[in-house]
Amino acid sequence: MKRPPLRWPASESLNILIRRYYTGEAGLWATIRNQVDDELRRRQIERGSYHMRLLGRRDGGYDVLIEDALDYAIEP
Repeated sequence: MKRPPLRWPASESLNILIRRYYTGEAGLWATIRNQVDDELRRRQIERGSYHMRLLGRRDGGYDVLIEDALDYAIEP
């Protein structure tokens, strides 16, 4: 059963990490992913494999968009 994507504004600490990541600082992806996983647990949302996108906003912050990984599976 397909679940709708989840979207929320990134916290200020996550926004800072994302900005650093997009300016080329290495080694931040795992930390970003861990913060997103922590937020999913805090919201008591169970997700298996998921695809994460970080969407820039006009105010300079980012939104986190979570979609089921199965949405990206290639059908045989």
